[in-house]
Amino acid sequence: MPTDHSGLVARLGRLTAAALAALVLWLPARACLGQTALEDVNENSKYYLLTLSGLAGKKSFQGVRGMLVLSAAPPDSNNNYVVTINGWPEDNGVNTFVWNSKDSQMESLSGRMTCRIANSYSVSPNIFFFHLSPALFKREGMLTQREGERIRQVLKEALPTKVQAVAGELTLDFTGQQVTGQVWMNGYDFVEKANVRYRATFQGELTGELKSSRRVRNHE
Repeated sequence: MPTDHSGLVARLGRLTAAALAALVLWLPARACLGQTALEDVNENSKYYLLTLSGLAGKKSFQGVRGMLVLSAAPPDSNNNYVVTINGWPEDNGVNTFVWNSKDSQMESLSGRMTCRIANSYSVSPNIFFFHLSPALFKREGMLTQREGERIRQVLKEALPTKVQAVAGELTLDFTGQQVTGQVWMNGYDFVEKANVRYRATFQGELTGELKSSRRVRNHE
């Protein structure tokens, strides 16, 4: 005799309906988290202290600090927000980057922002990164037993090289009091005389406004 599966089918149908209902409720709630982080930006700027890791040229780095400031855009702006990112404190130049969203094209939806460097032949975007050019470590003459000491001295005294970005993209995800993101940039290192690529991922927490009067010293 054929087995009656009607009870099992009905039970599976109820479970599926419950799962779909939970998913429908979860998706708007998740979207609202991102919107909540952005919806009151018109009243006050938001400050996020970042921790970065990634690659600058062929050198990896981690634990680098940065500061992200999120503000409302002026009425005449093509973007919905103003995003600026700098190393923190501001003299922490090695392997940090600077991004000014006014020099990029922004897309924003439900807590996610994507900024791409706008192509312009008249004005260079105020977007760049810092790294220690390999040329700063090149030896003069023969390798000696004191090479390790020389490298340590270079690391102590060398100024980071500022590399102007000619292409790049920044992605940010705001959720509650946190932000996560990633960035890449391409530029030309005039000290090394070579093209360099910078890539980093980062995460940060909402904090109060922090001020620093120090400035990065670097090789242009």
